[in-house]
Amino acid sequence: MNNILLRLSSQENIYLELLCSQQWLQADGKLDRRSPLRDIPLKTFPLPENLTERVWKLAQFPKMDKYLPANTDWLFAPMETYIPVSRCPVAVTIHDIQAFETDLPWSNTREHRWFRYKWSQWIYKALANYRVIFTVSEFSKHQMVELLGADANKIVVVGNGVEQSFYDIASIDLLKLERPVNNPYTFIIGGLRLRKGADFVLDVAKGLLDANSDIEIVVAGDSEPEYVAAAKDLPNVKLLGIVPDNDLPRLMRCASSLLFLSHYEGFGIPAIEAMAAGTPPIVSNRGSLPEVVGTAGIVVEPEDTAAIVDILIQLEENSQLRQDYSQRGKEHAKQYTWSRCVDILQRAFYEYR
Repeated sequence: MNNILLRLSSQENIYLELLCSQQWLQADGKLDRRSPLRDIPLKTFPLPENLTERVWKLAQFPKMDKYLPANTDWLFAPMETYIPVSRCPVAVTIHDIQAFETDLPWSNTREHRWFRYKWSQWIYKALANYRVIFTVSEFSKHQMVELLGADANKIVVVGNGVEQSFYDIASIDLLKLERPVNNPYTFIIGGLRLRKGADFVLDVAKGLLDANSDIEIVVAGDSEPEYVAAAKDLPNVKLLGIVPDNDLPRLMRCASSLLFLSHYEGFGIPAIEAMAAGTPPIVSNRGSLPEVVGTAGIVVEPEDTAAIVDILIQLEENSQLRQDYSQRGKEHAKQYTWSRCVDILQRAFYEYR
């Protein structure tokens, strides 16, 4: 969201203002100093954001037209929400519709059913009333059409971009970088969580131990308690917890592979970040991941532990294989830039207005 809005605001032919609740303003009338969007001009409304958004979604009220300048060409919501306006067309970004998937391990839990119910209160209105729907993959577009009956002609696939730091670190000598462990390792972003395939990852860790491999699994991100407890019994799993964004390119570059065995992704940015850094990604054959990595990544059945262990060992032991996937990945990742995303957005704003 930050990358898209910052780049839109820098375009010569676009004047961008933020619309947000007054509750987010600091004493100087701007957003928090830590916000990358702080210097973009603001329009505010007086109501609390969370309560107002719930009412928007449930009752399509209050109308927000009076808070928009008279010459507004578009209202753009860069994340999933419903904002009632009639003065101008509306565009929204919907990253995925996981809420409506029925074959995920958690699809029938009470929490997910409630999640689905809440989304059902607004998403059909958004799909019907909004002029254009942006999304991040052909997979997400297909699911909106298939599961929700959305008009495919209104959905524009924008994709995602990768921070420049991941491209930059690909050319740095590995010997000059600090490693999180001494042994070779495969890297995980997103913590050990059910949605991210934690069960599959722990099975792979056990498989590596059974194969007497010295490859470790290094995990960045917040992990769910049950998987933290399970990982304590596995000496080849290292949990880093939440790490600073600036450390991620280094951690990715030093890894012999990225292991991304998620059950469901609308896009899966870590796979492209790995490619940009020159690290081969091993991804599950679920959701958008096969689409995103194409033939430049390694797509696996996440339940096939033995095959995954074998791939990890091959990538570590066969430098030519690893180099081949590294080069293919770097070339593939070149197309995933924030500038390209903004170009697609701009074309859509002109085409659909």
